[in-house]
Amino acid sequence: MLRKFISRNPFSGKLIKEFDFISQAELEQKLQKVSQGYLRNSTCEHKQVCQKLERLSQLIDTHKAKYAELVSTEMGKPISEALMEVSKASSHCHYYVKNKDKLLRPDMVHTEAKKSFISYEPLGGVYVMVPFNFPFWLTFKPVVPYLLAGNSVIVRNSDSTPLIGLAMEELFQKAGFDDFEFQNVLSSPEQLETIVGHPSISGVSFCGSTKAGSAIASVAGKYLKKCVLELGGSDPFVVLADADVKLAADLAMKSRMTNAGQVCFSAKRFLINEKVYDHFKGELIQRLEKIKVGDPLSNETQLGPLARSDLAQNLKEQIDKGVSEGGVIVYKKDMKEFKDGNFFGPVIMEVKLDNCLCKEETFGPLFPLIKVKNEEEAINAANDTIYGLGAVVVSRDIKNAEEVARKIKAGMVFVNEVVKSDSRLPSGGIKQSGYGRDCGKYGVKEFANVKTIYIAHPPQNKKN
Repeated sequence: MLRKFISRNPFSGKLIKEFDFISQAELEQKLQKVSQGYLRNSTCEHKQVCQKLERLSQLIDTHKAKYAELVSTEMGKPISEALMEVSKASSHCHYYVKNKDKLLRPDMVHTEAKKSFISYEPLGGVYVMVPFNFPFWLTFKPVVPYLLAGNSVIVRNSDSTPLIGLAMEELFQKAGFDDFEFQNVLSSPEQLETIVGHPSISGVSFCGSTKAGSAIASVAGKYLKKCVLELGGSDPFVVLADADVKLAADLAMKSRMTNAGQVCFSAKRFLINEKVYDHFKGELIQRLEKIKVGDPLSNETQLGPLARSDLAQNLKEQIDKGVSEGGVIVYKKDMKEFKDGNFFGPVIMEVKLDNCLCKEETFGPLFPLIKVKNEEEAINAANDTIYGLGAVVVSRDIKNAEEVARKIKAGMVFVNEVVKSDSRLPSGGIKQSGYGRDCGKYGVKEFANVKTIYIAHPPQNKKN
């Protein structure tokens, strides 16, 4: 069966629209226009680019209800969360406009030269691949700093969110990026090498699975193209013996239940000190019992369906495998009312560290609980993974929690708060969770030519 971009409502199962993959001839035309967009954006003054970003933010704020509804309809996220996602994109524009001078001004370096400094110049066209789970925010997160630096972008949204991708292309054009600085492309997986290898493309940015990221990095490496990858995770959620258990349960819910657990850096392994283990489990069950499941477009809904039917099937198979390896289901929410659509009720499982649910990334409302004896065991367990994206530490002793955070091998560790992306802070992972960073000063410089300029003293005229 020929694959396509398919927009389908995860709540109703209704097909909204299908799109064929772009032809090779159409793709070549778009890739040629990437260079045109780069020429336009790289020769624009920063002031002009910022005016476009400000206009972009205004358009988002004016039409955020429309974009949020599209996100909810196409990928199943509760409307309250979709509104936050869209609003976050607007704030992201504000951050980079406000900080443009600080982020992009040259760094003066004192040497023996008359003048030496580091300038940050645009690199070229960047191919950005966006996953299904935050289709709006995860476009803006990398694209805004790349455009501010003077690059152009060509963006591929997930196969299951084509309408969002097309809507964003129109949005950027209305904001003034109307000379191919921002393009959307409905490309096939087989066209990856054509895009990455094209002379107009200088870099690749991808957010998604480790398996896909590895394949993309291989192609980028073949053509010596810069690559930024934010990949899968199996983030530890560490609850120390002195933790505020109610806070820990609240944070666990916030981390794992946001977007029905379809978040790269949501908590996925809950390492709970034995002294507070039963208390934490009880608090978690109480909260899951009260969660409101339903239509994503309802303001009361806290848990909507998973984005696609295959995601629900994959999670079911992982849980079944986890049970076969000795895991015990201690809570499963009654979902009899929601047999249609891609609904998946929250599940709590008690597992050992060698269980597959501690080794694989899981995408959904699943809580694997692991009892640990002490802090050292918690840290060792947290680091016992091929991944290194994010981590959470919950403790009343802030000084000690900071020491624990320093010992956890991850790109992001949050104490008494859930892991989240922030325009001001670098976002990314280590190990098989990828490399490179989005956001903050790092995001704007990932696809910049970090250029050394050295001006020697003029030669002295020698007298005869």
